[in-house]
Amino acid sequence: MKLKDQKMQDVIKSLANNIRAERIDHGSFLSIYSGYENISNIKNIMNSVIYGRRGSGKTHLLKALSEVVIDEFEQKRVFPIYLDLRRIIPLLSSDGLADVDAILIFKYIMGEISYSLYENLGFILGTNEFDDSGALVNDIHGKLVSDYFSKIYLEMDGRTLKKATDLKVSEEEVRSLNAEVDISKDPRVAFKKGNNQKKITETSHRSHISVLDITNAFENLLKELDLNGVMLLIDEWSELGSDIQPSLAEILKKTFSAINVYLKIAAIPNRTELGYKSEKKFIGLEDGGDIFGYHLDLRYVFEVNKSQTRDFFNDLLYRHLSSIDKDTIDSFISNERTTSANFINLLFANVALNEILVACAGIPRDFINLFLNSYDRFLLSSTASAKRINVKSVRAANSEWYEKDKKEQVDKNNTERVLLTEIVKEVVHKKKSMHFLIPEEYSNNKHIQNLIDFRVIHLRKNGYSHKDHAGVSYNVYSVDYGCYNSLNIAKSKLESLMDGDLNVKDLREIRRISLEKEFFDKFLINIGEAFFCPNPKCKQAFDVNHPVYIKQGICNNCWEKIALPEG
Repeated sequence: MKLKDQKMQDVIKSLANNIRAERIDHGSFLSIYSGYENISNIKNIMNSVIYGRRGSGKTHLLKALSEVVIDEFEQKRVFPIYLDLRRIIPLLSSDGLADVDAILIFKYIMGEISYSLYENLGFILGTNEFDDSGALVNDIHGKLVSDYFSKIYLEMDGRTLKKATDLKVSEEEVRSLNAEVDISKDPRVAFKKGNNQKKITETSHRSHISVLDITNAFENLLKELDLNGVMLLIDEWSELGSDIQPSLAEILKKTFSAINVYLKIAAIPNRTELGYKSEKKFIGLEDGGDIFGYHLDLRYVFEVNKSQTRDFFNDLLYRHLSSIDKDTIDSFISNERTTSANFINLLFANVALNEILVACAGIPRDFINLFLNSYDRFLLSSTASAKRINVKSVRAANSEWYEKDKKEQVDKNNTERVLLTEIVKEVVHKKKSMHFLIPEEYSNNKHIQNLIDFRVIHLRKNGYSHKDHAGVSYNVYSVDYGCYNSLNIAKSKLESLMDGDLNVKDLREIRRISLEKEFFDKFLINIGEAFFCPNPKCKQAFDVNHPVYIKQGICNNCWEKIALPEG
């Protein structure tokens, strides 16, 4: 069997259905997950936030982790619940008030948690809890369980419990957000023993349930269900507004910190605000204390670790394609007289493999897209005798992918477009390189972070020391491979470093390619986010977005009070 055979074409082209984890039509997310060490590293009782850019595999990781927890349920009695916050956000209607939105989202989260537990009572208790009509058959725990469910937002429709529809926020709730958050719930549910009869008791007034009451009800529910804990897998956290996130994180902390609920939150780094330090205390989930970060973006960087990155994407391709048609894939490997460990080498020529591993920047979704596009180019343009995808096909696919997917995002944001243009001018055109340094103090610039989010520049290594700038810490970045590839700059003219590991020895040549204060001053002045200090002893450019200027009107260079001219 050859790479161009129709069976192989059918299998590979079907891979397009597996690009996004939420759309994978497969019986098991775990069986097609690559990088099991990621699951092992977060499969614990610690609260974790999984950071990664779009396409880095956050959703797939959460769903694979959920399957592992289910597989271990009999021994550990921990039940996983997956929540996609995108399904909750459209339900909001608070006129833009962050505290109100946070409480509403919390209510829906509790409703989803209770509904998931209710729907899986049979599995959790190890019995068939329902007959065909949906009525409780085993009423040993019936009343207690139903009372607890009612307090965390399930209501009775006359026959069964269902998701609550009456979710409103009172003034008392908003006022008490940073103290004791009151949650309203109506109607109340009561179960009557005997013949499994049920009734609804309507109340004319709205009852208020405090966070403490919800915590107690949930803890008692866990005991009644003989659960040692719940693992709450929250996806798409960064879809929430940055003003809402700390408030919601604070409510989650107050509700779950004292009971066995383990948070696993998937988030985009520069779009995440889990908390902040107020004058009196920390509001939200504090990194390193309440929650611990786990980063995906730097795990599979070819320039940093060639073998680990190659093995990861080899496994990813084999698992995904085998899940579509294992017989065809195994037959293809067998005909080449090798093993699945060398599968990726049967698909790409050596140089082409190196280039796609650099080009994808460690992002699984980008890798799959580039592979599919490269394979399509291979089918159309290569000779009949060609056995593997060549570098020409990879470069053509890469340029097309950049123009179609990434460049359009940049072009919609003028400031980021200007910054990328200046970086390309300095790094690619002048220095003929793809790697460069930025001082850490500028790495958090929102426009740099946006370019990272757009996947047109990539963080490659943190905390690099520059011998010419003692005491200054730098981060290593690269211009997206498709960016300069689309500019038709020959690889031979670039000191790309793709042929070696990104270690200290290799970084010596990067020292001459650092974007320093002068670069950022010029850029910030150009876009109107920096001005020259009027203090005669200073006259340096100060950043209007710097906290000391925003809060106190102080220049971040001379630390003197300044005032911008009107108009």
